[in-house]
Amino acid sequence: MKPDRDQDPFIAITKDLGRDPDVTPVSCPMRGKNGKRIGWGGAMGPAQFIPSTWMGYKEKVSAITGKSPADPWDIRDAFMAAALLLKNNGADATEDGQWKAAMRYFSGSTNKRYRFYGDNVLILTAKYEQDIKDLVI
Repeated sequence: MKPDRDQDPFIAITKDLGRDPDVTPVSCPMRGKNGKRIGWGGAMGPAQFIPSTWMGYKEKVSAITGKSPADPWDIRDAFMAAALLLKNNGADATEDGQWKAAMRYFSGSTNKRYRFYGDNVLILTAKYEQDIKDLVI
């Protein structure tokens, strides 16, 4: 989490959900050399939302699901928000749109320096699509 951007939203999100911000799990919590936690780390829940990004999607998720407040640690809310974010980032039925959306999800841009991420997302997507086809047959 970027301290000046994400800590206040994280506090607000956990408060709205009745969670303790000091023990609510996030990815990559920061620790000092002595092992003591010195920060919250990064992203929240199964879709790995940064708190400031979640703030832009929580009301949209609630409007769709009827659940308020939306919870980034609830897999249903998390991936509803992820679907909305990916769509807003250009995801469509094309591989190019899906690649660009995955890249924006990961790094905020389509910088080819990070193309490994978008490429891997498309590889995994193809595998999941094949698995689904195999189940239907």
